[in-house]
Amino acid sequence: MFLTCEEMVKLSHLEKIKLVAGKGGIKRIITWAHVIELDDVADWVKGGELLFITGVSIQNDLNALIKLVKDIEARNLSGLVINVGRYIKETPKEVVDLANAMNFPIFELPFEVKLIDVIQSICREIFNSRIKEESMNSFMKAVIFGNEKITTETLNKAVIYGYNSKKCYHSLVVDIDSFKVYLKKNNIREEKEIEELKTFIQQLIDSIMYKHNKKALCMIQSDSFINLVPMYKGNNNRDEIIVIAKEIKLTIKERIKELTVSVGLGGGTTEIKYFSKIVFSAQKALDISKRNSKIDYVSDYKKTGVYRLFFDMSNYDEMRNLYEETLHKLERYDTKNSSNLLETLEMYLEKQKNIGLSAEFLYIHRNTMKYRINRIEEILGCDLKDDNIIFQITLCIKIRKFLNI
Repeated sequence: MFLTCEEMVKLSHLEKIKLVAGKGGIKRIITWAHVIELDDVADWVKGGELLFITGVSIQNDLNALIKLVKDIEARNLSGLVINVGRYIKETPKEVVDLANAMNFPIFELPFEVKLIDVIQSICREIFNSRIKEESMNSFMKAVIFGNEKITTETLNKAVIYGYNSKKCYHSLVVDIDSFKVYLKKNNIREEKEIEELKTFIQQLIDSIMYKHNKKALCMIQSDSFINLVPMYKGNNNRDEIIVIAKEIKLTIKERIKELTVSVGLGGGTTEIKYFSKIVFSAQKALDISKRNSKIDYVSDYKKTGVYRLFFDMSNYDEMRNLYEETLHKLERYDTKNSSNLLETLEMYLEKQKNIGLSAEFLYIHRNTMKYRINRIEEILGCDLKDDNIIFQITLCIKIRKFLNI
């Protein structure tokens, strides 16, 4: 739905534009186009723009051009177009080498080409793309969260947005970690600024999808980005979607300082009527990771194990009762004696009941670990060599995290 540098060269009035550096970044998404000749141009852009310069202020100043490229790349611009001919004859080799090293696209456009026509062509395409994006967002909301009845008309609409019934769509939900904290820390208050940030995040997600040749169906819901990713049917689907999820997480972390996201992966389906089901499974995976205090994390619903059962329980009272009967004594003991036996027990089980390894991770002596295990057995009145007891305790530790006890 977004215009990339690669697609931009195909537009009208750009027949003479030429890529001279940064081919590795050709899939960057363009949010707008500007002509700016100021030395401190980085202060006037927000990220994602394609910058045009005639060189009137730089001319033959190589250091100034190098500084400009470094500054705008640091501001996450999509690329630079140099209007060559009058003030800058050609892109210096040093600038080409720098842009190639950074995978930052630099184009040359002959001076006789009218910039007004070029920029109008680019901005018109961006505007049309945004209309399509808003239309898809509304459609996806109706299908996933509304009561949209799946009719022939619905399927025809979906095809317009890229739906292919021969593909298996996997749900991938990106959720911003501690979004309110980030906004407050960076003094972002205006709704327009928040929406621009979300749009930029979606553009980064789309750029990764584009890189992997995936035409995802997507929408933004609050501070979550819901994507249904088309995959060929096969056993390696899960590996591929996990690679994409990790790359999205890493890219956002690198491009937007101090901001991290977590990604939830749900199931897969070929049918639109099951889109809501697989999206909810991805959201559950995210919920489970948050209940386990995990951020900047990829959570796969298929690997959440027993937690999946908890969501389908209509009443949590029995879960709470089981926890209190099994582990509450140990929790009370820790509170009364300022000890951490419950943490010790959790580590002991996590390390497959290996005394030495558990002691190492808790930074305590092996004998101290043995003493704590004996004390835990006394308090709980159990034998930690009994597999049934271990299963119940492990289950109750998960219940504690799920219910945030």
